[in-house]
Amino acid sequence: MPSADLPPQPPMMPEAEHYAAWCRDATTTALAQTRHALEIPYGPDYWQKIDLYLPAFSSGPELPTLLFMHGGYWTHGYKEWLGFMAPAFISLPAIFISVGYRLAPAAPYPAALDDCLSALAWTYTHISSYGGDPQRLFIGGHSAGGHLAALVALRPSLLTAYDLPGKAISACFPVSGVYDLTGPIPQDRLQAFIPSGTNPLVASPLHYTAGNRLPFLLAVGENDFPVLYEQARAMEAALNQADGAVEFLEIAGANHFQMSQHGGDPAQIWVQRARAWMQDYAISG
Repeated sequence: MPSADLPPQPPMMPEAEHYAAWCRDATTTALAQTRHALEIPYGPDYWQKIDLYLPAFSSGPELPTLLFMHGGYWTHGYKEWLGFMAPAFISLPAIFISVGYRLAPAAPYPAALDDCLSALAWTYTHISSYGGDPQRLFIGGHSAGGHLAALVALRPSLLTAYDLPGKAISACFPVSGVYDLTGPIPQDRLQAFIPSGTNPLVASPLHYTAGNRLPFLLAVGENDFPVLYEQARAMEAALNQADGAVEFLEIAGANHFQMSQHGGDPAQIWVQRARAWMQDYAISG
């Protein structure tokens, strides 16, 4: 959907507004350069849609696929923010999917989590029609999207309700994610996202790391929001304690919004490592 036609959302802080404008412009550029299928529904709600980006030429079957969730502290954001990332990944070649999901406070937890699981289930069922391999699905997200990706990855017991196998995900790539909702995060956003009377611990990825074996590529900016930097380090320690494969990237000089913008630049280390993980799994997985 053209950005001019998107439903309006309440104003954000100036840095976030600048980031959103940059994303819209960069995605418009990416749309002119890519093959894509937009506004694919995976559920009946307006927000339950994905945008799918494909390599320029058919590369045969069994392409790896990356599903990525936008940020916005669960109350803001659009899947249209992330199309700018597609060229850096479809050139692997791979398939890139930007996932839309319902937003709080109109749809509080667990609506967004349910939607991410539903989008994953749609992909698992349908991606072979686009040349993708359902056995090579990767998930990631920025900020609140990183939280949702990590929560999906760390709660494999939820997958069966969506007719997904327990090993439906190959690896998780959260960027500047929120991992502990009991920590010092903005209370207005937390209260909008978590229903009254619900313990934030149940929606905290850090609470589910025990026994994890799913590989994680964690990234955070050196100049990210301090609480998210601290949570990224805590998440790294918890995942390492669980003996899962973890690679941690601290991006020098990057702030919270630059961490997302780096996702569209093939020269950035996070993109290079994510591509390498996807390629290695496609070769040897």
